[in-house]
Amino acid sequence: MKPKSACDNCRSRRRKCIRSQQGTSCRHCLERQLPCNLTDETVHVETGYEPVVPWTSHMLTHKSKLLPPKDLCHELISLYFRYIHVSFHILFHKPSFVAAFDRGTLPRILLFAVMGLSARFSKHESQANIPLHERGRPFTKDAERLLNLHDVSLTTIQACLLLGGTAVTENETGHRAAATESVYFGIACRMAQLLDLPNIPASTCIEQEVNRRVWWSVYETDTWSSTAVRLPKMMPIRVVQLPMGEQAFLSLPISQPPDLTPNHSTDPLVAHPDALIAQSIRVGLTLSKIAQVNTQAASGAIEYSYLIREVELIWHELQSWEANLPANMTDTEANLAYWTEREQGNIFTFVHMNYYYFCLLLFYQFIHGSVDGAGRSPLAVQFAAKCRHAASQVCDLIHRASQSKRSELLSSLVGHVLAIASTVQLHIFLFGENETDRQDARHLLERNFQLLTLLQTYWPCIDVSFARFRAFHEACSRSQDDSHFRMDHWMLKFLLEFATEIPERRGDDGGDDSYHESWHQLLDKSATASAKTL
Repeated sequence: MKPKSACDNCRSRRRKCIRSQQGTSCRHCLERQLPCNLTDETVHVETGYEPVVPWTSHMLTHKSKLLPPKDLCHELISLYFRYIHVSFHILFHKPSFVAAFDRGTLPRILLFAVMGLSARFSKHESQANIPLHERGRPFTKDAERLLNLHDVSLTTIQACLLLGGTAVTENETGHRAAATESVYFGIACRMAQLLDLPNIPASTCIEQEVNRRVWWSVYETDTWSSTAVRLPKMMPIRVVQLPMGEQAFLSLPISQPPDLTPNHSTDPLVAHPDALIAQSIRVGLTLSKIAQVNTQAASGAIEYSYLIREVELIWHELQSWEANLPANMTDTEANLAYWTEREQGNIFTFVHMNYYYFCLLLFYQFIHGSVDGAGRSPLAVQFAAKCRHAASQVCDLIHRASQSKRSELLSSLVGHVLAIASTVQLHIFLFGENETDRQDARHLLERNFQLLTLLQTYWPCIDVSFARFRAFHEACSRSQDDSHFRMDHWMLKFLLEFATEIPERRGDDGGDDSYHESWHQLLDKSATASAKTL
């Protein structure tokens, strides 16, 4: 039977009957302490996190701040899905998320956590006089206050992933950012395992797919975070179905029942031909191996011949991933345009950016001493060339994607990747013997500076990326060789610890913290120094 639209009291006075949820007293009866027959309907029992629109019976004691204007909320939700969502491997089903907000059932903690990340991109008039870096902080504080660790649920996992991502981008003092991020992510990992998230009973196909996607997001985030703080991973690799293609995911009917058919594929990690996110997960499986071999190299506890073999094995995995991509997923301008037309250009860019970044991490140690190649094995020389190639490719990819608002990436991770790639271009510029290569490197460095400057307006942690590159540049400019590119513990921190301040390298002269020059001045100074040594 259709629920009543008005209680008897409001019907008799011919006035609109207003209530927040089915089963609660209407506002008129509640204010006058009258019996309201609408409460005879099925009562919605409040469990878990409070929704955007609280139950009427709780409105007078509700502790959250009033919601921002609805149009601002809609804008910030849209901006989140445009610029932030892809960085977390899709935590939500966008149509369901927007619908839940519109009907008032979206948990407040998720709304505030989402807005805390996306507010920096807002064009809303209410945000015009607030510095970009500070716009999201009030929303994030609300989300932090609403976090309930007693609620072991998907919502808590999603909230922890968002709050952890916010912590590392806000550039907290010292190691606080990495520690706070790691704690949030650790909670998400433990809860995902306690719930057995990929196999938890689901009422719809959308819910089932979101559970799987969040599981993979937790797994990937654990890999990145554990690598950065160099602690053991918490999440085991499991036989969990990879995400479906984005278009299929977004087109799922709201009420479609879950797929209960067992996956009998011989390879549980087979990706659907249209599933970009699945490909991102597949290539991401190499990151832990790369971090491990770099850690061994930095400690000196590995023989050179063994190091070469291990790097070669990981490279074969990366090659296999690239070689087995569907034709429309390889890194070409035509494919970027293809996915951009399907509103997935940013995901396409993200997938290949990660691939090139992993190549950078794997081969970075081999660019030290690669200028003349004397006494180096043929494979080491090849690895150094692959590192330079990956640095150029990732810069070119990000620059191409930035030409379109529909494919550009403006996440803070892009700043870290560009900073690392820029150090490789710096090596070519300072120590390369081919003048054409040196000028190409200078051109890429100048374009990187433009993108980093743009990202700096949104993300406080880009200040750290700039400072790290500048300090590294100054150290290299004072050196007669490329010894600063040697893989040691300092270099390992430089490569892996995203957005974390690192101490000056031992043996450096130090420098004035207030020192600031334009990128062009730094390059001109380096060019003069290089000319004198040639």
